[in-house]
Formats: sequence, C-alpha cells, structure tokens
Amino acid sequence: MAVQHLSIGLLSRLPNGVSLERIDPLSGDRWDKDIINHPNLTIFHRSAWARVLNETYGHQPYYLKFISSEGSQTWVPLMEVDSRLTGRRGVCLPFADFAGPLWSSAVDPESVYQSLQQFAKEQKWKRLDIRHTEVSPHGAQPFISYDGHVLDLRQREDELERRLDTAVRRAIRKAARAGLEISIKTDAESTAAFYQLHCQTRRRHGLPPQPFRFFSSIQRNLLSQGLGEIVLATLHGKPIAGAVFLRSAGRAIYKFGASDPAHWETRPNQWVMWHGIKHLIANGCSELHFGRTSRGDEGLSRFKRSWGCESSELNYFRHDIRRNCWLSGAQSNSESHPLLFGWLPLALNRIAGQLIYPHLD
Repeated sequence: MAVQHLSIGLLSRLPNGVSLERIDPLSGDRWDKDIINHPNLTIFHRSAWARVLNETYGHQPYYLKFISSEGSQTWVPLMEVDSRLTGRRGVCLPFADFAGPLWSSAVDPESVYQSLQQFAKEQKWKRLDIRHTEVSPHGAQPFISYDGHVLDLRQREDELERRLDTAVRRAIRKAARAGLEISIKTDAESTAAFYQLHCQTRRRHGLPPQPFRFFSSIQRNLLSQGLGEIVLATLHGKPIAGAVFLRSAGRAIYKFGASDPAHWETRPNQWVMWHGIKHLIANGCSELHFGRTSRGDEGLSRFKRSWGCESSELNYFRHDIRRNCWLSGAQSNSESHPLLFGWLPLALNRIAGQLIYPHLD
C-alpha cells in the first residue's frame, strides 16, 4: 500500500476509501480543534507538547489524520527524532508516558498501521515507536511494558482521603505540623525553583537532568496556557519539594517530582502531592495518572498505590523498518543508566543532560 510523500495539508487517497492528511501542529490551532473532544485525549496529544519538543530539541512533527469514506477520523501524532548517535526514527510521542493514536472505530486499524509503516520507510526512519495504544497492531507483541497507576478524582475529597494509605495520612499530618507552606503557580520563577530541585534529584538517582530550556518551554507553552501547574512546598521560604502536573480535558498527569532529602523528615513529597490532588479536583479533573513505572520497581509502585491508585498496563510497540517487523522481547525490570552521573558535580551533570537528551526520546 503506497503512501505519497506529503506536503502540509495535502490529502492522499489510501485503499478502502481512507484518506490521509498531514497537519502542522506548530501552525495555528487546527490540530487541537480536531482532537479536543476525543475521549482518550491526553496533554501529550496537544500541539503544545509538539512545540515543547520542537523548541527544545528541534524534533520535527509529522501529525497525520486518517479519514474514512464516512468521514470518521483517526489521528496519529509523530515526531521525528534525527540523531547521528541514535538514528533517525518516528516516535508517538517522545518523552511522553503514553500518547498513542486517537482512534475512531470506523477507520480500519490495519490500514492505519500499514500506512504508517510505509510512511516511515519513505521518511527513511529506522524504526517507528508507538507509546501505548487502545488498538494494538495485528499480531504484534509489546516491545516493552510498564505499569501505570491512575487515581479517580470523581469522588469527594473526604472519601479520597479515607482511601489513602495510613502512612500517607500520617505524613500529611506531619507536614502540616512542620509548618510547610504550599504555592501553586505557573510562572517562570517557580519553574526555576523547581528545576533546582529537579537537578539535585536526578543526580541523586544517577541521571542527568533535562536541560532547563525543556522546562522553560513547558512553562511557556503549557503552564502559562492553563495546561498545568507547579506545586512547591517551602520551609521558612526555601523550596524543599515540588511537582509538575500537566492536564487537559479533565485528565491530569503527575509528570515530574523532586525534593531536597535534607528535609524528608517533614514529609514534603506527600504534602505536595496532596495539595496537587486537591487543586486538580477543584479545577474539575476527573483522573490523575501517576506516569509509567518500570516493572520490578516495587518501591515506586507501592508509593503510587498508597494514594488509592488503580493499576493498569502501558504497552509500547516498536516496528523495525528495515526488517519490516514488530519487535518484542525487550522486557526489563528496571531502567538502567550509568552510575557515573551520580558522581558528577551538579554543573557537569547539567551539561551532560544538554548533550545527551537531544539524542533520546
């Protein structure tokens, strides 16, 4: 099945009466208007995330819309990651926990997947990655799977509090007695304060931080547009813990968390999370996703379950373009990384992040 090389806005006719159109999410608001009412919409599907990735790393968007003969539509947002070190590939979507195609039942999934494979081949990508999907490719096994944890926010605050683990309730009371204060903001100053905590936390985990321009772009394109908040806990005016929540159409995700271990005895992480949850409820959110968790990371899974979350499965699919097959068997209990980054001085760790992340997804 052939798919023509597309120009912006050009329709191509596929078999089974399906048409294919490429939409530029960086120009205008047409993409967002098209997808805004889809029931599986997440913040990562929004054009704002494409702008973050393009501004920070130069990744190019290939956002495709499939239209059935009856007019039903399926949307597939792809970003091209072009790296001399890690290769050229299409990802749906980079640095997103989950952001697969937005399906319509009237569009044949196999026509979509076959067209995507052909499109990837013509773009000379080495692979095509799908970060979770409601409709799996026929016969494909997940390349890797993660655990997901979702908290239902449609209950009253007191009911939600009763479902918290006993240890979480104790931690919240201890934080209140310690005199921790909370701010919920979207400005550049709060972003910079969170980033300092983020750099410390990533180094403690043996990882380099994303570059500051990534968070600065998130602040401009998402937070300042009402698509998320930064929750900071302070003690005597000093930020000691924080979290970044992103949200769209009533669905939120806890995307980043960071804290200063010197103040863990005051339980600032639980204090931040609890106030973030209450803020999301007040703003009409129906669910909070805690992001992906590597299989085997029982400590992190236990923390997420302690908030009353229900577990789910996030499956990633990868198609090798040269071999023309869906890959499988990359299951791992944890995400490995060099311990070197935990020993680098903070300034060098930040430089490492600036150099490394443009090649990752």
